[in-house]
This record gives sequence, structure tokens and C-alpha cells, in this order.
Amino acid sequence: MANSYVQGSFAFTCSHAEMALIEEAFQASYDLEADTELSSPSPEFLKVFQPTTPDDLWSGFLAIFSDPDFPTFGVEFEGGNSLERPEISTVMFYSMTDFQPDALAGLIQRCCQATLRQTPIAFEWACSCSKPRIGEFGGGWCVVFPDRVAFGNTSEAIRNLLNARDPEIERLLALHGPWGEHPAYPLTDWKQEVLNGDTRLGYWSWVDALIVNDGDAEKPHGAPVVRRS
Repeated sequence: MANSYVQGSFAFTCSHAEMALIEEAFQASYDLEADTELSSPSPEFLKVFQPTTPDDLWSGFLAIFSDPDFPTFGVEFEGGNSLERPEISTVMFYSMTDFQPDALAGLIQRCCQATLRQTPIAFEWACSCSKPRIGEFGGGWCVVFPDRVAFGNTSEAIRNLLNARDPEIERLLALHGPWGEHPAYPLTDWKQEVLNGDTRLGYWSWVDALIVNDGDAEKPHGAPVVRRS
């Protein structure tokens, strides 16, 4: 049996008023998880977490969680006055097991609007496993803006890189068209190599590889390419 973890640790600064909202949100999260009676949310809290259900004052807050039945941020929370600038607060979130990027991003976006209008807040996280299981390791990033939240992960970055077209292939496609044919590298030759098991490349990737192999990659557009036997 293996255990999977989502881990992260980051800190940022915000105003004291924003810090108070974060503290109230964490207290509400603790109380909701423990199923204890909650006190009424403050007017400031209701302003940033406007109820989505009129008869449930906490519905707007619960909406930031992927599962409202488990309203947890998955992190330890520390905060206090900044040592260098006592007029602002420093917030720190950290976890070695159950870091929740979506909920934390939602919390920051709603509680820290004044700070976000000055500068975005960004953080990263890591995915790990107690055993070397394939596919269980990776990571991600998030940047919180006043009006949006951007997410990304290592798997997506790898996939985008693998799917990206080489600039030379883009040039060939523009010159001959996706259904065209390079005059020096006939489709029939490519098909025969595929049938023979000599290549698994697509046609234009095969053409690009041959051009590079023949030393003609630097020829000007439209120049004849002479294939060596």
C-alpha cells in the first residue's frame, strides 16, 4: 500500500484587515469540520463571501471548496505582524500531506483584494508518494489575480512541449500545405518506409528529419532540395 501526498509551503504579506478575514475563514473551517456551532459571520466576512443561498450565511464560504462537506484548506496556518513592516501582516500556509490549492486560491482571492490589486500572489505545490509509483510524482503552480486565478502543472507543461510543433515543420506546412508534398521527398517514399517499419514519424516530421540529415535545413524557402542516395 502506498500513500500519496500533496505538499506545499508559502508565505505572503497583506493588510491587517485581510489577515483578520483569513483568520475568520480558518476558524470557520475548523468549526465546520468539527461540526460545532458557529457564531455569526462578521459583516466584512459576508461582504467577501456573499451567501449563495439566502438562508445559509456560510454558503458563500463553502462554495470555495471542491467538496462543501469537507471544508478544509489542508494546511497549517500562521500569521502575525511583519517584522520588517509592522503595518502589514505576514501569512504562512504549509502542509506535508493534504495541501488544497483550489481552496487556498479561492480564499486569497476573496480575502486579499486590496493586496492583489498591487501585486499577484503566487504559490507552488508538490505531489509525492511513499513508494516509487509511476505517475504519482509531479507538481503545480497557481497565480492569484484580483479578477482571475491561473493554474498549471508539470504534466501539462510536458504535454504542451511534446505537442508543440517544430518551427521548421510549421514552415514546411505553410509552404506546401498540410496535404501537400515536398518535391524532393515524395509521399510514396514515406509510405514505403512506414510499411517497412523504418520510421514511425508523420510525413512532415519525416521530411524535416531528412532535410536536416541531408544538410539542407539552411536553404532559403523554395530552393530546390537535392536528396543524396
